[in-house]
Amino acid sequence: MATILIVDPDTANRSLLELLCLRLGHRPIGSREWVEGEEPDLLLLEPASRPGLRLARGVRRRFPQLPILCVSIDGPSQETSALGCVGHVMKPFRRSQLEGALEQALLPAANAL
Repeated sequence: MATILIVDPDTANRSLLELLCLRLGHRPIGSREWVEGEEPDLLLLEPASRPGLRLARGVRRRFPQLPILCVSIDGPSQETSALGCVGHVMKPFRRSQLEGALEQALLPAANAL
């Protein structure tokens, strides 16, 4: 089970991502519930949000090895490349697409154990 920090400004999208993460056996936390000292295993980011990008940059500085997976209607950008995102899931997506991307993004962390 991985702790996944979800940053998406749209409440419905965030709720859907939280539900899917729960069903896949992970522990989702929203940016408002996140305690800054707690290290998540993955950051799931909607990069279209300026506050979300700001938060992601801060998380990246604090946890440089943390994998960041983007979920967006847009493709990869200079900003997501600069963040070092490990993958990108295009909206709309199927559950299997998100599941595969999560597995790939979390693989380095699992191998480190």
